[in-house]
Amino acid sequence: MLDGLSALLAWDGGLTVLPAFVAILVALATKRVEPALALGVVLGGLVAARMDVVDGATRVLTYVADAIGFTHGEGGWAFGVDHLEISAFSLVVAATVSIMGEAGGTRALIQLVERRASGRRGAMVSSWLAGAIVFFDDYANCLVVGSAMGPMCDRNGVSRAKLAYIVDSTAAPVASLAIVSTWVGYEVGLIADALNAVENVDASAFSVFLESVPYRFYSLFTLVFVGAVALSGRDFGPMREAEAHASRAPAKALPPTSASPLVAAVPVFLLVAVTLGQLVGDGLRSIDAGVWAAGRAEVAAATGLHVVSAWLELASNVLGSANAYHAMLSGSLVAFVTALIASLGGGLLTAHEAWKAGKEGATTVAKALVVLFLAWALSAAMKDTGAATWISGILAGRLPEWAFPSITFLLAAATAFATGTSFGTMGILIPIAVPVAATVSPDPHGSIVLGTVAAVLAGSCLGDHASPISDTTVLSAIGSDSPLVEHVRTQLPYALTTGLIAVLFGYLPIGLGVSPWVMLPIGGAACVAVVLLVGRPPPDGATGSS
Repeated sequence: MLDGLSALLAWDGGLTVLPAFVAILVALATKRVEPALALGVVLGGLVAARMDVVDGATRVLTYVADAIGFTHGEGGWAFGVDHLEISAFSLVVAATVSIMGEAGGTRALIQLVERRASGRRGAMVSSWLAGAIVFFDDYANCLVVGSAMGPMCDRNGVSRAKLAYIVDSTAAPVASLAIVSTWVGYEVGLIADALNAVENVDASAFSVFLESVPYRFYSLFTLVFVGAVALSGRDFGPMREAEAHASRAPAKALPPTSASPLVAAVPVFLLVAVTLGQLVGDGLRSIDAGVWAAGRAEVAAATGLHVVSAWLELASNVLGSANAYHAMLSGSLVAFVTALIASLGGGLLTAHEAWKAGKEGATTVAKALVVLFLAWALSAAMKDTGAATWISGILAGRLPEWAFPSITFLLAAATAFATGTSFGTMGILIPIAVPVAATVSPDPHGSIVLGTVAAVLAGSCLGDHASPISDTTVLSAIGSDSPLVEHVRTQLPYALTTGLIAVLFGYLPIGLGVSPWVMLPIGGAACVAVVLLVGRPPPDGATGSS
């Protein structure tokens, strides 16, 4: 017992996760996110430096610099633009949406959509479907869908917390499951490296990735759970309170507008189309010549259904070679210019009105971006403390074969929750978990290996959803204009419920040899049953049908 307590309090033990948990607890207790995250960053520096104040202060400055874009490595300081491009993308999208709204385009588009999808149910289902359409990147999904659907949700009594949940719970699951997205290249690359580390295993990483899709129980069940909530209009826990408050608010009448719905629809369409188009173009220019040649050769040699698989693998390699941040920024700038031209050229706004609207939208997001930068800094601090290594080492070599997928899923969720990064969790756990699974069960196409691969990828999504220091959690709150603490508080019961269903009706049964195709409909039915049996409509009795 004393040994266990000593390990828990060691610098390379339980103390490694202390900064994140202190930040989370303080944020939930005070409902003030910025000071809580800042406290976590400082504490992270001190833990990593083992309470050496000077070293700790230096580390904190490094975390902040990394978050801004100044990366410190072996070669000294270097300037990176990824975080700045994400921030610029957020600001430009916010300015674009504000201009479209001021010009009346958003109102006209809402009126058009409401002819087919009216009321609370229509607003929620439309948001859910929009999240599935923007499949190629989770950041773009969070900001585009949240910003576009916000006014419609306001008008129909759907809380911004509910919108943030729908956005957050479609963004990462859809992007991680989509065969062609900015996630796939990274995921397949990690799987390839892990399989190469195992002797006597000869399997295509992309084929393992494809075969693991039915095992992504949390991601698949989350999409079902969101759909059940949207279609039924039922909620439970803090989300029901938020929805009750929103449903009691008077309906927001839309003032008349002479604008065409195209003033809003065209910029949003161009944002998605240009981003996806540039991803493809940049990927084709950047892809390694050998990878391209090998992919084309595999396509030429494939027959039957293998042709589709070969083309999908080539497409994923193309997108994986592209710079997603450049593409997103380009798409947002095209959308901004289009909205500006439509508003000014159509006589809907004066130059001063357009400037004022754009400035107000960007300013609102700029304030929220402080939270994102602090979350990035805390994520860097958690990496420095070694939290993920300690978490992953707790259960190493102590698991029976049948429990391996379930425990790996929970381990990935805990790691992503503590560190705030799904990509970082994948990068840490796949090289550890997959070789162990392949050693325990040598068949790379068997349920243990496929279930373990899927458990890491899906568990990373769960931890990402539950964590208030996750970038997609923050971006979902920003895009949906929901307070971050409110978003986390209302989403957490739903994420944990879906995670429990994924374990009970997914990872435990497949560890015991049950086919995932048997468990998918059962788990999906369990998601619907929980919503219908535990959930209740808002107190006013609204069902979302009107």
